[in-house]
Amino acid sequence: MEKRNFLITTRPAEKNRRTINTQCFEIKNVPLTRIAKKVEPKTLKEELEIYSPDFVVLTSRIGSEIFLNARIHGGYTIMCIGRKTAEPFLQSGQRVLVPSEQNSSGLIELISLHSRKESRIALCRSKQHNTILDEYLVSEGFNFRCFDLYEIEELHPPDLPGMLISKECKGMILTSSMEAINLAHLLGNDIHSIGLTKKIFCIGKPTYETARRQGLECEVLDNEGDVDSMIEEISKKHCNSGEWI
Repeated sequence: MEKRNFLITTRPAEKNRRTINTQCFEIKNVPLTRIAKKVEPKTLKEELEIYSPDFVVLTSRIGSEIFLNARIHGGYTIMCIGRKTAEPFLQSGQRVLVPSEQNSSGLIELISLHSRKESRIALCRSKQHNTILDEYLVSEGFNFRCFDLYEIEELHPPDLPGMLISKECKGMILTSSMEAINLAHLLGNDIHSIGLTKKIFCIGKPTYETARRQGLECEVLDNEGDVDSMIEEISKKHCNSGEWI
């Protein structure tokens, strides 16, 4: 049986909704992180209803599902970093604000457009979140509070190094800064040679900058905020050109 080219994704198994096969390569997901829920729904409900936010900001689909499971009452407006994060709310019929630029910069623009300094803003996300949004809110004097919904734990899959050096592997997609750091821990000094021989794609600017600091040559695509859209863009570029066939 002929071996087929493949691209590795490294997102947590909890986020890996489906396997996508494209024109000239398969997707193989090898998680570099694991999601551990950090808060009980009842506790989250009590804490958020006491805070009584005007806006709730979510940055991942997992966070959206945890938030919805808590059944939190209130007159808040939901803001999501991207379409995938918004999907659980849209499926339940709720109105959601999503920035045109699906990253932290887009969320900052959305908050500045819709909120006031006296507005209460609840940031609901992972314990290992990046601090871009926090720094902006502090600098502008906004009233906000962080709610850690889950933690991200490091994994070291033993089969990943061998997969990366195989002829059929055309590269990988890193979907968070922590994945980039974990990859560096796993590969050690070999990370430099991997970066030179394989295409490494990053989901957004924070992940890109982290990957660069680890010694990886990393590429950011036009569809930087959504893994499925990134895969489609990679397929169009490398399959249509005949490069990976």
